[in-house]
Amino acid sequence: MPVDPVNASFPGSPASAPGIAGNGAGCGLALGYLVFAVRKPSRWERFCHDMLGLPEPVSNPDGSHGYRMDGAMQRLIVAEGAEDDLAALGLVCEDDTVFDALAARLRGMHIPVEEGSPPLRASRRVQRLMAIRDPDGNAVELAVGMEAAPVPFVSGAFSSGFHTGRLGMGHAVLVSHRLEAMEAFYTGVLGFGVSERLATKVGPMDIRGIFLHCNERHHSVAIFDMPLQKRMQHFMLQAEDVCDVGMAFERAKLAKVPISLNMGQHPHPDGTISFYGVTPSGFDFEIGAGCKEIEPRGWQPLHTTVTSSWGHKPSLRLQMKMAASMLASAVKGGSRAKQ
Repeated sequence: MPVDPVNASFPGSPASAPGIAGNGAGCGLALGYLVFAVRKPSRWERFCHDMLGLPEPVSNPDGSHGYRMDGAMQRLIVAEGAEDDLAALGLVCEDDTVFDALAARLRGMHIPVEEGSPPLRASRRVQRLMAIRDPDGNAVELAVGMEAAPVPFVSGAFSSGFHTGRLGMGHAVLVSHRLEAMEAFYTGVLGFGVSERLATKVGPMDIRGIFLHCNERHHSVAIFDMPLQKRMQHFMLQAEDVCDVGMAFERAKLAKVPISLNMGQHPHPDGTISFYGVTPSGFDFEIGAGCKEIEPRGWQPLHTTVTSSWGHKPSLRLQMKMAASMLASAVKGGSRAKQ
């Protein structure tokens, strides 16, 4: 019988299978692409060009637009939609062996898998694709064979380019109130490892989170329990040169892009120097550099109570947004209690 991923429980670590290793060591995955459903694609086009310094997008058969960050044809995929949020998380397998092993594992666990149709594969520009849902209902697309761009990547805003390759395109941070179920899914089903667990307090707000790795990148996916309404909290692009990060910060201020967190540095073992701003859809983006890599094999999860060594001071806008979200969550919780 198929498993309902929203209500199911999963093993805490992946079983042995070809191409899939426990604790995120050699599991053969990387964050390949992100798909956003947005209300105003034209604003995203200006944002990707003016703020992120990405070349003109490619048009896909489903009407979406794909933006390059490196030698792949697309890394950020923007489609028109009412959600103004994450539409799909694209995890790319190292090769067909990893893809086939993961497919067999999903079948063995009776997890519903939707095979990628030819039109979907064409729009994602991959050779093979299968889609599943995590416990929060997020679409997770597992793919292999990303289409390569015909010409080298060039960005006037990021002269040294972005740090991608086999590590994937930075990271994505999801919002969830079911950390344990989400951790069990990403580790027990997909083979991620836990890099760090976070428990901290920002003003009156308690925040818990987990940072998950699938290769040497400190985290490709993180999941935070925060009083936010969207599925996505932020996505991060890693520049090769910290100078490009500083110039991006200045560019954001000149363009009046709302800043959420000023320049700062995450603590060891991450070490990223970055800033956070607001996308046209309301969730955040992070641009950083200097990210330290980890050795995933045998990695033991760390515990932290801080998110920054210095800087990353929250803007007044962010403080007001978080206060409003906390109030809305409290009102929602009170309404449920009365029912």
